[in-house]
Amino acid sequence: MNRFLLCIAVVCCVLSTCVNASADSLVVGLMNVDRPPYFWKDSAGEYHGIFIEVLHELEKDTEIHFTFKALPKARLRLYMVAGKLDVEMGIAPQWRREKGEVENSVYSVPFMLSEEVYVTSAAKGSFDAQKNVPSGDKFCGVIGFSKPAVSGNINRQDFLCEAQLLKMIDKKRCDYTIMPLDIYRYLAQGQLYHIAASQPISTHNMRLRLHKRNLELLPRLDAALVRMKEDGRLAALLDRYSKEHAGT
Repeated sequence: MNRFLLCIAVVCCVLSTCVNASADSLVVGLMNVDRPPYFWKDSAGEYHGIFIEVLHELEKDTEIHFTFKALPKARLRLYMVAGKLDVEMGIAPQWRREKGEVENSVYSVPFMLSEEVYVTSAAKGSFDAQKNVPSGDKFCGVIGFSKPAVSGNINRQDFLCEAQLLKMIDKKRCDYTIMPLDIYRYLAQGQLYHIAASQPISTHNMRLRLHKRNLELLPRLDAALVRMKEDGRLAALLDRYSKEHAGT
Protein backbone atom coordinates (compact mmCIF):
# COMPACT_ATOMS: atom_id res chain seq x y z
CA MET A 1 0.00 0.00 0.00
CA ASN A 2 2.81 2.40 0.91
CA ARG A 3 4.51 1.66 -2.43
CA PHE A 4 1.25 2.42 -4.26
CA LEU A 5 0.88 5.76 -2.49
CA LEU A 6 4.51 6.58 -3.24
CA CYS A 7 3.96 5.89 -6.94
CA ILE A 8 0.89 8.14 -6.93
CA ALA A 9 2.90 10.91 -5.29
CA VAL A 10 5.71 10.59 -7.84
CA VAL A 11 3.27 10.72 -10.76
CA CYS A 12 1.55 13.80 -9.32
CA CYS A 13 4.89 15.49 -8.82
CA VAL A 14 5.95 14.77 -12.41
CA LEU A 15 2.63 16.04 -13.78
CA SER A 16 2.88 19.17 -11.67
CA THR A 17 6.39 19.82 -12.93
CA CYS A 18 5.27 19.41 -16.54
CA VAL A 19 2.36 21.81 -16.06
CA ASN A 20 4.63 24.41 -14.46
CA ALA A 21 7.22 24.02 -17.22
CA SER A 22 4.54 24.52 -19.84
CA ALA A 23 3.11 27.57 -18.07
CA ASP A 24 6.55 29.17 -17.77
CA SER A 25 7.69 28.68 -21.35
CA LEU A 26 7.37 31.66 -23.69
CA VAL A 27 7.78 31.88 -27.47
CA VAL A 28 9.81 34.91 -28.56
CA GLY A 29 9.23 36.29 -32.05
CA LEU A 30 12.34 37.44 -33.91
CA MET A 31 12.64 38.81 -37.42
CA ASN A 32 13.70 36.21 -39.97
CA VAL A 33 16.71 38.33 -40.96
CA ASP A 34 19.76 39.17 -38.85
CA ARG A 35 19.78 42.46 -36.93
CA PRO A 36 23.19 42.51 -35.28
CA PRO A 37 24.16 43.34 -32.59
CA TYR A 38 20.59 42.72 -31.35
CA PHE A 39 20.37 39.17 -32.70
CA TRP A 40 21.71 36.98 -35.48
CA LYS A 41 21.94 33.29 -36.39
CA ASP A 42 25.21 31.46 -36.86
CA SER A 43 25.86 28.70 -39.42
CA ALA A 44 24.64 26.09 -36.91
CA GLY A 45 21.30 27.86 -36.50
CA GLU A 46 22.06 29.18 -33.01
CA TYR A 47 21.04 32.71 -32.02
CA HIS A 48 23.47 35.26 -30.59
CA GLY A 49 23.35 38.94 -29.68
CA ILE A 50 22.23 41.39 -27.01
CA PHE A 51 18.58 40.31 -26.97
CA ILE A 52 19.53 36.65 -26.74
CA GLU A 53 21.95 37.17 -23.86
CA VAL A 54 19.40 39.24 -21.94
CA LEU A 55 16.87 36.42 -22.34
CA HIS A 56 19.43 33.83 -21.21
CA GLU A 57 20.09 35.85 -18.05
CA LEU A 58 16.35 36.11 -17.44
CA GLU A 59 16.04 32.35 -17.77
CA LYS A 60 18.62 31.89 -15.01
CA ASP A 61 16.84 34.33 -12.68
CA THR A 62 13.21 33.45 -13.36
CA GLU A 63 13.22 29.81 -14.59
CA ILE A 64 11.04 31.03 -17.44
CA HIS A 65 12.15 29.24 -20.61
CA PHE A 66 12.32 31.09 -23.93
CA THR A 67 12.13 29.57 -27.40
CA PHE A 68 12.46 31.47 -30.67
CA LYS A 69 10.30 31.72 -33.77
CA ALA A 70 11.54 33.60 -36.85
CA LEU A 71 9.00 35.53 -38.90
CA PRO A 72 8.81 38.54 -41.23
CA LYS A 73 8.24 41.70 -39.19
CA ALA A 74 4.67 42.34 -40.40
CA ARG A 75 3.64 38.76 -39.61
CA LEU A 76 5.39 38.90 -36.25
CA ARG A 77 3.25 41.87 -35.26
CA LEU A 78 0.08 40.11 -36.43
CA TYR A 79 1.02 36.94 -34.52
CA MET A 80 1.53 38.94 -31.35
CA VAL A 81 -1.96 40.43 -31.65
CA ALA A 82 -3.46 37.01 -32.38
CA GLY A 83 -1.71 35.45 -29.37
CA LYS A 84 0.41 33.09 -31.48
CA LEU A 85 3.56 34.56 -29.92
CA ASP A 86 4.30 35.50 -26.31
CA VAL A 87 7.17 38.00 -26.49
CA GLU A 88 8.64 40.60 -28.82
CA MET A 89 12.06 41.87 -27.77
CA GLY A 90 13.40 45.41 -27.77
CA ILE A 91 10.14 47.31 -28.27
CA ALA A 92 9.16 50.83 -27.20
CA PRO A 93 5.40 51.15 -26.51
CA GLN A 94 5.08 54.10 -28.89
CA TRP A 95 6.05 51.80 -31.76
CA ARG A 96 2.98 49.61 -31.26
CA ARG A 97 -0.01 51.96 -31.50
CA GLU A 98 -2.45 49.93 -33.62
CA LYS A 99 -5.62 49.20 -31.65
CA GLY A 100 -5.03 45.46 -31.36
CA GLU A 101 -1.42 46.01 -30.34
CA VAL A 102 -2.31 48.45 -27.57
CA GLU A 103 -5.07 46.21 -26.21
CA ASN A 104 -3.03 43.00 -26.23
CA SER A 105 0.34 44.24 -24.99
CA VAL A 106 2.03 44.64 -21.62
CA TYR A 107 5.61 45.83 -21.22
CA SER A 108 8.55 45.11 -18.94
CA VAL A 109 10.75 47.74 -17.39
CA PRO A 110 13.38 49.01 -19.89
CA PHE A 111 16.56 47.00 -20.36
CA MET A 112 18.43 49.30 -22.78
CA LEU A 113 18.25 52.56 -24.71
CA SER A 114 18.16 52.81 -28.48
CA GLU A 115 19.27 55.94 -30.31
CA GLU A 116 17.99 56.36 -33.86
CA VAL A 117 19.95 58.21 -36.54
CA TYR A 118 19.60 59.26 -40.14
CA VAL A 119 21.91 57.37 -42.48
CA THR A 120 22.66 58.99 -45.83
CA SER A 121 25.33 59.22 -48.48
CA ALA A 122 28.59 60.84 -47.40
CA ALA A 123 28.67 62.77 -50.67
CA LYS A 124 28.76 66.56 -50.45
CA GLY A 125 25.28 68.07 -50.33
CA SER A 126 23.53 64.94 -49.09
CA PHE A 127 23.31 66.18 -45.52
CA ASP A 128 22.71 69.48 -43.73
CA ALA A 129 24.96 69.14 -40.68
CA GLN A 130 23.70 72.37 -39.12
CA LYS A 131 20.06 71.19 -39.14
CA ASN A 132 21.00 67.51 -38.71
CA VAL A 133 18.75 66.46 -41.62
CA PRO A 134 19.42 64.61 -44.90
CA SER A 135 18.67 65.94 -48.36
CA GLY A 136 16.43 64.23 -50.92
CA ASP A 137 12.96 62.73 -50.62
CA LYS A 138 13.53 59.04 -51.31
CA PHE A 139 13.27 57.29 -47.95
CA CYS A 140 14.06 53.58 -47.61
CA GLY A 141 12.88 51.44 -44.72
CA VAL A 142 12.51 47.86 -43.56
CA ILE A 143 9.36 45.92 -44.51
CA GLY A 144 6.97 45.77 -41.57
CA PHE A 145 8.36 48.82 -39.78
CA SER A 146 6.15 51.87 -39.37
CA LYS A 147 7.14 54.98 -41.30
CA PRO A 148 8.93 57.29 -38.85
CA ALA A 149 7.04 60.52 -38.15
CA VAL A 150 10.20 62.53 -38.86
CA SER A 151 10.30 61.20 -42.43
CA GLY A 152 7.28 63.31 -43.40
CA ASN A 153 5.27 62.90 -46.60
CA ILE A 154 7.91 61.37 -48.84
CA ASN A 155 8.54 58.52 -51.24
CA ARG A 156 9.27 55.20 -49.60
CA GLN A 157 10.86 51.97 -50.72
CA ASP A 158 11.16 48.93 -48.45
CA PHE A 159 13.85 46.28 -48.09
CA LEU A 160 14.28 43.19 -45.95
CA CYS A 161 16.85 44.43 -43.43
CA GLU A 162 19.21 47.21 -42.41
CA ALA A 163 22.15 45.55 -44.19
CA GLN A 164 20.32 46.00 -47.49
CA LEU A 165 19.49 49.60 -46.62
CA LEU A 166 23.16 50.51 -46.21
CA LYS A 167 23.97 49.01 -49.61
CA MET A 168 21.13 50.95 -51.25
CA ILE A 169 22.31 54.20 -49.62
CA ASP A 170 25.87 53.50 -50.75
CA LYS A 171 24.66 52.90 -54.33
CA LYS A 172 22.53 56.08 -54.11
CA ARG A 173 19.34 54.16 -54.83
CA CYS A 174 17.95 55.70 -51.63
CA ASP A 175 18.51 59.19 -50.27
CA TYR A 176 18.37 58.20 -46.63
CA THR A 177 17.02 55.87 -43.99
CA ILE A 178 16.54 55.81 -40.21
CA MET A 179 17.95 53.02 -38.05
CA PRO A 180 19.30 52.32 -34.56
CA LEU A 181 22.80 53.68 -34.06
CA ASP A 182 23.88 50.30 -32.61
CA ILE A 183 22.95 48.53 -35.84
CA TYR A 184 24.55 51.18 -38.04
CA ARG A 185 27.84 50.93 -36.14
CA TYR A 186 27.86 47.15 -36.28
CA LEU A 187 27.07 46.88 -39.99
CA ALA A 188 29.35 49.74 -41.07
CA GLN A 189 32.34 48.40 -39.15
CA GLY A 190 35.14 47.45 -41.55
CA GLN A 191 33.05 48.19 -44.66
CA LEU A 192 34.00 50.59 -47.44
CA TYR A 193 30.59 52.21 -47.66
CA HIS A 194 30.48 55.88 -48.63
CA ILE A 195 27.79 56.65 -46.05
CA ALA A 196 27.40 58.74 -42.90
CA ALA A 197 25.18 58.81 -39.82
CA SER A 198 23.63 61.88 -38.24
CA GLN A 199 23.56 62.85 -34.61
CA PRO A 200 20.78 60.93 -32.75
CA ILE A 201 17.31 62.18 -33.67
CA SER A 202 15.39 60.15 -31.07
CA THR A 203 15.97 57.91 -28.05
CA HIS A 204 13.75 55.03 -26.99
CA ASN A 205 13.50 52.78 -23.94
CA MET A 206 13.66 49.18 -25.16
CA ARG A 207 11.47 46.68 -23.32
CA LEU A 208 10.08 43.17 -23.52
CA ARG A 209 6.63 43.33 -25.07
CA LEU A 210 4.44 40.49 -23.77
CA HIS A 211 1.03 39.37 -24.90
CA LYS A 212 -1.35 40.35 -22.10
CA ARG A 213 -2.15 36.71 -21.29
CA ASN A 214 1.35 36.55 -19.76
CA LEU A 215 0.70 39.46 -17.40
CA GLU A 216 1.19 37.26 -14.32
CA LEU A 217 4.81 36.60 -15.37
CA LEU A 218 5.65 40.28 -15.72
CA PRO A 219 6.57 40.90 -12.04
CA ARG A 220 9.12 38.05 -12.17
CA LEU A 221 10.66 39.41 -15.35
CA ASP A 222 10.73 42.98 -14.04
CA ALA A 223 12.32 41.90 -10.77
CA ALA A 224 14.99 39.97 -12.67
CA LEU A 225 15.77 42.94 -14.92
CA VAL A 226 16.09 45.19 -11.87
CA ARG A 227 18.52 42.69 -10.29
CA MET A 228 20.53 42.59 -13.53
CA LYS A 229 20.82 46.37 -13.41
CA GLU A 230 21.69 46.53 -9.72
CA ASP A 231 24.39 43.83 -9.79
CA GLY A 232 25.99 45.21 -12.96
CA ARG A 233 25.33 42.25 -15.25
CA LEU A 234 23.22 44.24 -17.68
CA ALA A 235 25.69 47.14 -17.90
CA ALA A 236 28.58 44.71 -18.45
CA LEU A 237 26.70 42.92 -21.21
CA LEU A 238 25.83 46.14 -23.05
CA ASP A 239 29.30 47.59 -22.54
CA ARG A 240 30.90 44.47 -24.03
CA TYR A 241 28.86 44.77 -27.20
CA SER A 242 29.54 48.49 -27.39
CA LYS A 243 33.31 47.91 -27.24
CA GLU A 244 33.35 44.89 -29.56
CA HIS A 245 31.26 46.48 -32.27
CA ALA A 246 32.06 50.21 -32.09
CA GLY A 247 32.07 51.59 -35.61
CA THR A 248 34.79 53.49 -37.36
